[in-house]
Amino acid sequence: MTATTLSSPPSLRMTATDDLTFNPFSITVYGDPAGETSDLLESIRAHGVLVPLVVSPLYDSDRPAWEVLSGHRRLACLRALGIQEAPCEIREIRSNSARRLAVLEYNRQRRKTFSQLMREADALETLYKAEANRRRRVNLIQFRKKMDDPAECRDSDGREGRTDSRIAAALSLGGKDLYRQARAIWQVGRSGDARALSGIAQLDAGTKTIHAAYKDLRRRDRFSAGFRPTPYDVWPFKHDRAFGIPHPGSIPPGLVAHAVHYYAPPGSLVVDPMAGGGTTLDVCESMGRRCLAYDLHPVRPEVRLHDVNNGIPLEAHECDLIFCDPPYHTMLARRYVADGIANAPLTVWVAFLERLAAHCFKALREGGHVALLVANQTEKDLPAGHGYLDHAVLGYQALTSAGFLPERRVSCPMDGAYLPQHVRKARAEGRMLGQVRDLLIMRKPRRGVGYVNGSPQASS
Repeated sequence: MTATTLSSPPSLRMTATDDLTFNPFSITVYGDPAGETSDLLESIRAHGVLVPLVVSPLYDSDRPAWEVLSGHRRLACLRALGIQEAPCEIREIRSNSARRLAVLEYNRQRRKTFSQLMREADALETLYKAEANRRRRVNLIQFRKKMDDPAECRDSDGREGRTDSRIAAALSLGGKDLYRQARAIWQVGRSGDARALSGIAQLDAGTKTIHAAYKDLRRRDRFSAGFRPTPYDVWPFKHDRAFGIPHPGSIPPGLVAHAVHYYAPPGSLVVDPMAGGGTTLDVCESMGRRCLAYDLHPVRPEVRLHDVNNGIPLEAHECDLIFCDPPYHTMLARRYVADGIANAPLTVWVAFLERLAAHCFKALREGGHVALLVANQTEKDLPAGHGYLDHAVLGYQALTSAGFLPERRVSCPMDGAYLPQHVRKARAEGRMLGQVRDLLIMRKPRRGVGYVNGSPQASS
């Protein structure tokens, strides 16, 4: 803010709350103040307004009216409590740009979300750009007058340095590099990108740092140019938050990328009927494959609403690869919605696998592949008498019964994320912690190929 913005001495007066209006710029940057009054309401009820509001006259009004520059939450509380007057400092600030700078300055010490900081940055970039244009015009006039003193040809307010450095300092972000990372995240989010929007939500909640969110943004091309697939049938990949958005049962994108690499040529169509957080969508975008994704409860706009119990949509038929990561029987049931298949009894879950296999067989082109990711169940909610449930065996039976031919079984061990105390307890109790997970790759045979005595055979 310039030194002259608030140069006029303030006057203090009691002002009718009906004559006060919220500053629309403040609402745009910081949101509706009525939603942030819970902690302040009781204080004002008990003690009144301890710090006067700061207001400036509305010069184009046909009656006495004042625009609030500082104190929007206090005004919202006063109106909620039915208090008729508020103590106000009167500041004579005429230009809109000066009022915007004043609003930002009065909120400098406020605790802000990432989104609020970035909306401040949007405003500062606009204001600083206008200010820079004004200075350039002044400097051009000065040079045209051939003034001799070089000092007089500097920016009219004496400021130097890049705009991003100035804004980083104003936002207390620490430096221009971190500010540039924050702006990159913000700009991608403003384009509607679901992953960036998810990162912004985590930044607002304080559960992710700017640097971590920016690293996620940068890793998005890891499966495009220069991708080097592993040539082994053990895929021990870890999670990468650059792909998909947070969702129960999210999977490492490397599993999807390798399945796509080996079984879906460039330009082919990949379908995910239980897309969850959209990992398959994001991997396919990185690898140049088309993708259609569905879910019973979509959490991002690119995932379409559809219940796979009703089959695969016709628009997805004749696809090249179907990647299925179904919720396993009861293993994460409490984290899924109540009407999902994870909450069903084991017999119902097995019947679901059989229907899923039949739907996939019908939707795939001849020679196309289905990839079914399943893990053993070893700990909770096992049926009486069972030491574990081998979901891979159940999936294999369902797929072969539907007519698929086995192509490959890939071991995809879970990274576990067991805490040291879990490991110590398992050792003390003589238990093994479950990490077994398999990706079953099955192929739809071409016309005229049958399945005889466990091997594909040409029919006579």
